[in-house]
Amino acid sequence: MPEATSSSKQWGRLAAVLFGLLLLAHLVRRAGPTRIVEGIAAVGWGVVLVIGLAGASHLVRTWAWRLTLRDEKDRASFRRMLALRLTSEAAGQVGVFGQVFGDTWRVTGLGADLPIASRVSSVALDRALFTLTSALVTIAGVVSVLFLLPLSHKMALYADIFVVVLAGMIALAVVAVRRRWAVLAGPARAVSRIKFAGRWVDARLSTIVSVENRLLDFFHHARGAFWGGFALNLAGHLAAVLEVYLILRLMGERTGFLSALAIEGLTKLVNVIGIFNPGNIGTYEGGNMVLAKMLGMGATAGLTLGLIRRIRALFWAAVGVLCLVKLPQSAGRDTSTRDHEDKPAGNTAILLASGLPMESLLARVGELPVLLRAILGAQKAGASRIVVIVDGARALRIQEELARTRRLPDVEWLQSEAGEIGPILRNVAVDGQRVVLIAADRTYHPSLHQRAAEWAGRSALALTTDGLPVGIYGLTGTTNCPVGIRNIEELHESLVSINAVECESVPGNQWQRVVTPGDRRVAEEKLDEWLVKPTDGVFARMNRKVSIPISRQLIKYPITPNIVSLFTLGVSFLAGAFFAFGGRGNMLLGAVLSVFASILDGSDGEVARLTFQESAFGCWLETICDYLYYVFIFAGMTIGLLGRGPVYMIWGSMLFFGAVASFLTTAMQRRRLAGARPEQYLRIWQAKASKRRSNPFLYLGRHTEFLIRRCCMPYLFLAFAVFGITHLAFIGAAVGANIVWPIALYSYFQFNPVRTVP
Repeated sequence: MPEATSSSKQWGRLAAVLFGLLLLAHLVRRAGPTRIVEGIAAVGWGVVLVIGLAGASHLVRTWAWRLTLRDEKDRASFRRMLALRLTSEAAGQVGVFGQVFGDTWRVTGLGADLPIASRVSSVALDRALFTLTSALVTIAGVVSVLFLLPLSHKMALYADIFVVVLAGMIALAVVAVRRRWAVLAGPARAVSRIKFAGRWVDARLSTIVSVENRLLDFFHHARGAFWGGFALNLAGHLAAVLEVYLILRLMGERTGFLSALAIEGLTKLVNVIGIFNPGNIGTYEGGNMVLAKMLGMGATAGLTLGLIRRIRALFWAAVGVLCLVKLPQSAGRDTSTRDHEDKPAGNTAILLASGLPMESLLARVGELPVLLRAILGAQKAGASRIVVIVDGARALRIQEELARTRRLPDVEWLQSEAGEIGPILRNVAVDGQRVVLIAADRTYHPSLHQRAAEWAGRSALALTTDGLPVGIYGLTGTTNCPVGIRNIEELHESLVSINAVECESVPGNQWQRVVTPGDRRVAEEKLDEWLVKPTDGVFARMNRKVSIPISRQLIKYPITPNIVSLFTLGVSFLAGAFFAFGGRGNMLLGAVLSVFASILDGSDGEVARLTFQESAFGCWLETICDYLYYVFIFAGMTIGLLGRGPVYMIWGSMLFFGAVASFLTTAMQRRRLAGARPEQYLRIWQAKASKRRSNPFLYLGRHTEFLIRRCCMPYLFLAFAVFGITHLAFIGAAVGANIVWPIALYSYFQFNPVRTVP
């Protein structure tokens, strides 16, 4: 009997799929295949923009999901969560059963490091926030229809009733959460008393109660994460509305934002109606036809809109399938976490703040107190234990001042014995473990922290400038500190006198002691100098003159580097959109926005370095945003130039192929040459290429690679746009992209990978 039931279900699903395909074929025949092809051709390379916009939506929604993990989010990487979301979305393409499988896969894929209650509640919260925001968008869509169309009294009444009922359901859900109603645990306890099902439910009752408590606690005790996830989900829906608007505009439909909002809001109802139709095939496209016709755009426009959005969904579903194949190769625990755990314990950093002026320790440089900068610098260099030596009378005030910044990591606060350093070293240091001793009244370039942390000599390491101690020492746990030493200067003199220290000279512009207001201004100037990378060229340094002042203003507010990256991505998309509109004025405005995006591209990294918020995810997000920048700009140019003739479709195809091939080959080479330090890829490649000066292939690449950098190319586009010859820049980009990837592929096989990166 169960086998017959299962077989009947399979035949039912197959019949539903066949019915959907027949319905879609009928809709295409009725609308006219030729007109549909013309509509898709009108969108052209704009499909790339649509796909890119959907990709940005997936990033935003993954970010919202990550917030639901609260303090446990470090146990699962953003990259893995994005792959799980794409896999879940791919499974959801086959209907309600696929959605259930997708959410189950997300719960399982988060890994055994997270408790089952945390995983279930995280996915449930993400689904709940998405459903809540979808309902709000649906309400907004229905209200937009009431404004746009002269509905009959009866239809307007039905629409009003629908809005009131849906809003009432949302209000009821809000009341249930605020009053902590046991919506899950209550029925579960009742079912557990039933004779047949009770044993199964009773065995899982504790998990159900734990999940429900976590769901309710998320709203009551994590308001910031709740509203952040709510806002990010709304941003994802806004991207869908923009997608509808963009497709219709590219098709030549004179539509407004309210019309796009109405279509997207009512499309969500169509998705609910067709949820039991595998893939929503036919019903989704038919719903789009009805909505477009209702808004006066024609059924063909609606069907074309549905088909293009279907192409976008299938693209990301294919990416999700690839992720499904890739994910089982990883253990339940995130590999980045595992790699981190396999690393040996770091050094112990001891910061000397006793006997130093309070004004020096709490003076703000880069919006962070000098002492906190020293603490974060030690943490970034790999310190597994941070000890701050303070005077007892001032300890509480210093701790309170640093705690207000909300950036203070776990720190041990100790009071010095009679102001001496020796007893602290003997009590804190572990035999054989590296110890970094830091004067807390100075700012240091990150490389100085790293150099001391990596010191493995038998004697002590002293960093000096013109024979004077910088304030950072590399020691071992067995280093003996003479009796009576109270500060860094006395320690330096003592170690030099007994020949127990190795001095290493460093430039004076890599550190600054802060005693007076004048010292603080000098420290700020040096901090700006540290933001400039050695690989920055003329255009990059020109951008820094604008981006650094912008970054200086941004760090005054609670704006993270990732927010800057996403905002820059939005500017890039806007630049591509203006290129797509065509015409000299739009092209010029697109070029200006492209330059602005190029300037902002440096701000996310500058904010991260100024505030010690660098992260592997941030680097990965910036790389993705850089690639999407090129996608938006090149796709926009292709669309905007199609009006000049079909030949630009050929150039666009060449550019698309060259750009994708260049992205792949440079990514492979970056991983081969730079490994875990991708930011050093360009320096390593230049160094290896310069050793083969007689090679014309590498000579060409070495002297022209600056042209394809994001800091240079926008200025070239702007120069061409000013003279109204953007089409020549487009052709040059198509030719250049197909020169880049052969050089990258050639050097991939010619250059040996480095084993260690300094």
